Parts: sequence; structure tokens; C-alpha cells
Amino acid sequence: MLPLIWGAFGIGEVLGLTYIFGPVATNAPYPPGDKPIGGSYLPALFFNVAAMLAVIGLSLYALGIWKVDLSNRKGKTDFAALGVMFVSGFPVFYYGVFLFPLAVALVYFLATNIQ
Repeated sequence: MLPLIWGAFGIGEVLGLTYIFGPVATNAPYPPGDKPIGGSYLPALFFNVAAMLAVIGLSLYALGIWKVDLSNRKGKTDFAALGVMFVSGFPVFYYGVFLFPLAVALVYFLATNIQ
């Protein structure tokens, strides 16, 4: 299962970065007023971090080290908040409305995991 996970990660990484950056030759001359750091670098960085966390989580799950417990309510809400955080983290650099779900997910993790 691990070779499939890492293979899917590699292919997804290439396809995702190609989608984010597009063809480099056509994007090289930035139009006036374009923000290359917020427009391309930060979404690519978030995509890489989210993809690596997903691959590490799937690898730990495949090795039997991490067991996902969706039988209780906290496990389900943690998994849902993680999904919201991953889904809203990428478009937040393009549309400001996605900052709210991202902030709510981060505050949820901070509030529930303090011990």
C-alpha cells in the first residue's frame, strides 16, 4: 500500500504544481500589478505542505502506527475540521472569504487540543 500512496503523491504533486503554476513560459512576464508571491508561491507552498501531511498520515495509517477512530464525536469533528482546513487553505490566497473557515478550523484545533 505504501508504494501506491507515495506514487499517488508524486503524480499528484506534479499535476498540482502544474495546475498552480501553469506553463512557466506563459507566466514568466508578470502583468503589471501582479503579486507573484501571493499569487503563486504561497498557494504552491500550502499545497506542498498539505500534500506532505496527507502522505505522512496515510503512511502512518498504512503502517498501523496511527489508527483513525471515527466512532466517537471528537474523532469525526477533528477529521471534518482537518478537511475544512485543507480545502479552504488553498483558495484563501485567491478569495478572501475562505479565510473565515480556515480560521475557524485552526481555532477549533487550538481550543480542543490544549491539555
